Amino acid sequence: MGLLSSPKASGSKSTSASHGTAIISGAQISLRLLDKAMDGVNIPFVKGVAGIGVEVIQIAKAIQTNREECDILIKRSTSLLIVILSSFSGKTEADIPDHLRKAVERLTSSFQDVLAELRIIDKRAGKQTLGGLARSILYYVDNGEKLKGCSAKLDWAMGEFQVTSKVDSCLKDLERHDELRKGQEAIRNELSEIRGVMKEQFAHNASSNLPSTAMPPDSRIFGRQEYSEKAVKLLLSAPGAKIVILGPGGMGKTSVALKVIHDPRLVDLFGEFRCWIPCEQATSVPLFIELVAKSLNVPSSSSNDRLTDIIVFLKNSKLLYILLLDNFETPWDIEGQQSSVADVLTVLASIPTVSLLITMRGNQPPSSNTIDWTEPRLPSLSQLDLDAAEEAFLKISPSAKGDQELRTLLQKLDCMPLAITLMAKLSEAGETILELLEQWKTERTRLLDRPGGDRRNSIEVSIKLSLDSHPVKGTPDAIQLLSVLAMLPAGAALIRLPEMCPSITGWKAALRVLRGAALVYDSADKSRIQMLSPIQSYILLHHPLKQDSLKDLRASYYKLAPKGKTGTGHPEFREIAKQLAKEETNMEAILINALHDANGDREEAIQASLDYSDYLCYRQPRAEVIAEAERVARTIGSDRLPDCLLYHASILRRQGKADAAESLFEGAREEYTKLGDHAFAASCQRELGSILVARKQYESAREMFRDARDTLLKLSDADDAAWCLWDTGQSFYVQGEYPSACTAYEQARVEFDDIGNRPGSLRCLMLLGATLGCQGDYDQAQSYLEEARLAYIELDDPYNIACCLCYLGDVHRFAGNYSLARTRYDDALTMFMDLQDAVWIATCKKFINEVDLVMAAH
Repeated sequence: MGLLSSPKASGSKSTSASHGTAIISGAQISLRLLDKAMDGVNIPFVKGVAGIGVEVIQIAKAIQTNREECDILIKRSTSLLIVILSSFSGKTEADIPDHLRKAVERLTSSFQDVLAELRIIDKRAGKQTLGGLARSILYYVDNGEKLKGCSAKLDWAMGEFQVTSKVDSCLKDLERHDELRKGQEAIRNELSEIRGVMKEQFAHNASSNLPSTAMPPDSRIFGRQEYSEKAVKLLLSAPGAKIVILGPGGMGKTSVALKVIHDPRLVDLFGEFRCWIPCEQATSVPLFIELVAKSLNVPSSSSNDRLTDIIVFLKNSKLLYILLLDNFETPWDIEGQQSSVADVLTVLASIPTVSLLITMRGNQPPSSNTIDWTEPRLPSLSQLDLDAAEEAFLKISPSAKGDQELRTLLQKLDCMPLAITLMAKLSEAGETILELLEQWKTERTRLLDRPGGDRRNSIEVSIKLSLDSHPVKGTPDAIQLLSVLAMLPAGAALIRLPEMCPSITGWKAALRVLRGAALVYDSADKSRIQMLSPIQSYILLHHPLKQDSLKDLRASYYKLAPKGKTGTGHPEFREIAKQLAKEETNMEAILINALHDANGDREEAIQASLDYSDYLCYRQPRAEVIAEAERVARTIGSDRLPDCLLYHASILRRQGKADAAESLFEGAREEYTKLGDHAFAASCQRELGSILVARKQYESAREMFRDARDTLLKLSDADDAAWCLWDTGQSFYVQGEYPSACTAYEQARVEFDDIGNRPGSLRCLMLLGATLGCQGDYDQAQSYLEEARLAYIELDDPYNIACCLCYLGDVHRFAGNYSLARTRYDDALTMFMDLQDAVWIATCKKFINEVDLVMAAH
């Protein structure tokens, strides 16, 4: 089959009959030439690259815009394919040596990259007339740059293939002549030198495709003024100063460096000899050297050694130079070439009249063992503070000023400068902050991905560059460890990493690499590994955690969840609570993820959610996890549904949502009764009685407590039976029947002491104190409440400490000590606000207002 029968790219559009006619004609001629050249080629992998090349030509022919760049690309593709096909004409696959086969593989990869770019351009070209003039111009410029990049890539591929095929031809001639065998090694060495010279010459020829090294204009920075001032002072400290601005991608390293190099003091010192070297195009050592030479305007010499030319030029000039090597990670991470790049950098650093200012991703400066970097070294750039982030956003989108949700959006982005810039541009284009927040929830980094963008205007491209760096790609466990860390929004405790990812045996080495690439960073106390939110979102989207590793991670949190069930009365609860408090955000993320995973063990996830919710009842009542567990339990018909209803109701009641809690308690009691679990049905009845007390239905409530106690005593459940007495005392206390309340509390306290339930006994002591205060026995009331408060401090029980403080406020208020009452209420209010307990917050505020009115009257 001839090449002309290759299928056309999908989505291609017919070109107009005016300017495009000549181009189409040229493309048709190219295709006919290639079809003819293909006749003598019978090697599958050569035909494969030719087929891709033809598709490139067909799409380039069909694109309606950027015709000049498309024409150049068609010519480049045709020339390269004819060279390839003629090189293999009449040969069989067995005739092709491995190094030439690999050269074709690299060519294939280059054509595939070009084809992928063209498909994006072709798709965008059709939209240029749909988005207004501004978008049309933007797409036209971007498409033009992309097409030029495609042509440059094929130029490079042509040069590399010609070098490889030329050397191969010479070596075959050598092996063909027996009379030259004695000189074979010398000729091989000479050919090796020829290969090197040809590559150097090609790199020199390719310099015409290098980016402009004209100094970019000064940039505005936010929140980095102190940092840039330190950098300027370091560069002024001595001739030949050398500093590095490090940090993750998207942190604004280039912006800070441009602010530094445009500082008036450096302009006065270096004048026009401030050189910007955009290293992101330096994909080989020769190209890196050529970039430096181009920036310095180093003339060529007959030596064909551009590094020597640079050294001689700088040493002979006697002038002070400062070189800004921007995005230096590109040449530094070239596979197998880091030592060569290091040699070049060391040579530049050794010239006394040359100062170096480098920006690169990572957290370690290059060549630290051979270069004396100026001290003190600059810290890595981190995210902006919230004020600077808001200022940066409003500079682009002033219409967002005053929006109550703006700071929330910035916090979601972890105040990452590139993410702020891109999000602000969306806001400027008309999106509201609330709309952007909603879109971020679902789209994440895709919201900030600009089709065909580069590291400067696409968050996804910026992050991918770090992931594609040689150290990260060369460390098998690095991406897997990143996928684990991305599941943990609060970061990972270093001490728990082995338990969380037991299958990643090389996690320490992987962590070193990730730190070095600035994809993760250490917390201030060095105890946790954290990740910026945009990077986390990208990893979750593009590198989801494998199922086995996800199971290991969940297991580590399932093991942690039940530890909080010990309650405030347990001697180890203080330490357990500290550990769990640091993991609450991660725990909830892991549990919600597991509950949503239809392929995972959702029964196990429901049980872990119940265990964790038990802990939340003691600390901060939050219902998100247990509400989701209840929903899933209903969906899958889980036997744990009544437990979910009970825990959900308990948390809602602690949040002051009595009506919603009552409905769930009723549902739980019904489910427990169906299962024959009368003890838990009685517990639900107790809770329903407490809700009736709050509604002042006292007799109905006490009847529920009596029935529940009778049931529990029959079941020999002394603990819950004693709590029914406490409930009864509570109903009398709220009703104002203080002697009856004291009697019930005293009886319950005796029963709690008999069974060794200290928290229950303390609760009775606390309410006895509160009741005695209502009866006017202020000294005894204060004594009981202080005793209970100190015991709760020992148990690290913030909820009951706050209750004691509030009751003490009552006692002082009743006794007329308003100033002291105000202090106690204030302390209680602060604690209840931390606990987010709506009922008690309202109670404290009510009493504070009453005290203030009395104090104002006096």
